[in-house]
Amino acid sequence: MIPVLKQFFDRNTLYGIGALLAVHITAWFTQHTVWSAIPFAIIVIGALIITKRSLVWGLAFAMLEIFVGGHGHLIDVSIGGTALGIRQGIFLAVMLGTLYHVVVNYVRPRFVAERDVPFVFLAVAIALGTISGFARNSVGAAFDDMNGYATFAYLLPVAMIVWTPEAKRVLLWTFALAATWVASSSLVFLFLFTHLSADGVWALYKFARDARLLEATMLSGPAWLVSLLPNGAWYFRVFEQGQFIVMMFTVLLCGVMMFVTKSWRERFALLVPMALMFAVDIGGQSRSFWLGLLVSLFLFGMVFLRERPTIQNIVRMKTVGMLAILVAVMSLWLVVVFPVPSRPDFTTSPFYRGQNDSTRDLAVSSRWNLLGPMMTEIGKNPLWGSGFGTSVTYISDDPRLRAVNGTGEWTTYRFEWGYQDIWLKMGVPGLLAFGFYLVTILRAGYRSVVEREETRWLTLSMACGVIALYVAHVFSPYLNHPIGLGFMVFVLPFFTWRDMPLPTMESLKDRIPSASIAPMQKAATVRER
Repeated sequence: MIPVLKQFFDRNTLYGIGALLAVHITAWFTQHTVWSAIPFAIIVIGALIITKRSLVWGLAFAMLEIFVGGHGHLIDVSIGGTALGIRQGIFLAVMLGTLYHVVVNYVRPRFVAERDVPFVFLAVAIALGTISGFARNSVGAAFDDMNGYATFAYLLPVAMIVWTPEAKRVLLWTFALAATWVASSSLVFLFLFTHLSADGVWALYKFARDARLLEATMLSGPAWLVSLLPNGAWYFRVFEQGQFIVMMFTVLLCGVMMFVTKSWRERFALLVPMALMFAVDIGGQSRSFWLGLLVSLFLFGMVFLRERPTIQNIVRMKTVGMLAILVAVMSLWLVVVFPVPSRPDFTTSPFYRGQNDSTRDLAVSSRWNLLGPMMTEIGKNPLWGSGFGTSVTYISDDPRLRAVNGTGEWTTYRFEWGYQDIWLKMGVPGLLAFGFYLVTILRAGYRSVVEREETRWLTLSMACGVIALYVAHVFSPYLNHPIGLGFMVFVLPFFTWRDMPLPTMESLKDRIPSASIAPMQKAATVRER
């Protein structure tokens, strides 16, 4: 293993994967039972103890759950008739542990203006959207719509931690563990959905659906791909929300390939992790992710060419990259066509819709049907927005929704048009606040390149990851999802921020003009009429 990969993988990675596997198996057996309270309590208490002992590891623990936990409902408990998800439990534990460090250990957050001011503007925009939502819309809908932004509270421990190289390594290790788990589990789910019986597929789907881990749909296209698959044209698309982190880690590995590795041996050491990430990037079939990945890698390549690499270096990099993609495609093909156990007949499965199914195309058309009504609703309050919980009614072509309402009319406050969502609910202040954050990240990333910082490959990787996030958000909202919001906080320690100290009372007094009255140089005269 090349030295740089040791920042991401070590023998503890296997223990981490084993622990995540144990948690998911436990969730399978305790889902919708009173026994779910036991693993819930163990994990939450564990998060509290970990945070009390180490603020860095507490933050890493919270980020790990956000990155791999989908919507945060892998394990749920009911308290007083109110459902509480494991993500909420971990959040409360980590925040309580952070408060312990403030009160008992006298650790104080350090405000860094360049890093933190964008979040001040974001907080103002979120507050405006919340107040407007509570005033205009249902309180329950408004709260449900905005509570994901509580993820920004993790900025507090970020501001309290002294970010030594070892502390940063903890986050990088967590990042690699999350990406490896999501990528591996996606391939395992793809294999199971393809090879289990119809009853087994349905049981697995119900678990994943109720845990809100993934979406699994049967597809019959594109034709060029299904023609390569035996036993009929049907195969599954497995999409986990956490595949966003796989895309981010793909960008990071490409950064290692471009800026760190020099020899064939070092580059071939990246082959396996890159092939695993590429397999899920391709297999997830998220066109939003593809677009984000392509844009970020294009910008990465432009910076790489600025470094004036040799032709030999470019050829080596492209050779290993193309080989990783080839291995990824072959791995996907083998997962689907592996003959043991034999592929069952899915025509009796609840997923089956017929040979001419166009569910995905109908979902795309529904998205476009939504755009017009959204813009109409935005036009009612284009400057300040209509607040969280604002709903829009439109006609959906999705057969699942038409099964509920034959006319296709659907009302919702959750939308797949990301920036229109921000504009509708937080108005122009929301758009400007998110834009300010992006400009801040790009400025810090550009500075690391111009000043040729030693770790600029890492800074640039995180900056390109943020760009991919903003591009993907156009069609797949992540800037209002804990995964995307968590990533916005996660990247902060990997930039070199310039501290602009706040003015002191003494400096403010020096700037205030003297209150004494200066003597008049000339007597005033009064003209007589």
